[in-house]
Amino acid sequence: MAGSTREVAEGWFAALTGGDAERALTFLADDIEWINYAPVPGYNDRMPWIGTYRGPAEVLDSLKVFLGVVEVGEERLVELVVEGDQAMGVLYEKSLVKDTGQTFEIEFIQHLTVRDGKIVRWKSYTDPSQILRAIDGRAA
Repeated sequence: MAGSTREVAEGWFAALTGGDAERALTFLADDIEWINYAPVPGYNDRMPWIGTYRGPAEVLDSLKVFLGVVEVGEERLVELVVEGDQAMGVLYEKSLVKDTGQTFEIEFIQHLTVRDGKIVRWKSYTDPSQILRAIDGRAA
């Protein structure tokens, strides 16, 4: 698959927010570096899907862990900024932690680096406090 940074980012976010994981994975380079926060023991390590992963298989495994814990309710792209080989998408998500029945609402940023029509680096940024509150079973 070849495409501009914008085409790749738009395709990625459309597949992701549309729940099409199989299609989303086609946008990832074979050697993708996937950085989904840095685990901090005693704080955000209760989110078992976070960490750094390499390659689509590891990314898929982390997504399966996420979907085992969280039922995604709504996820939509709010804003997309593209410059050169970099793209940043701001996403809104409202989801449910399955074990506690608690919902959370967040906005988060996905920072993509695109080369040769594939995402070679993905990094996520957010304040995880709402997710952690829902994991702990505390109402908003």
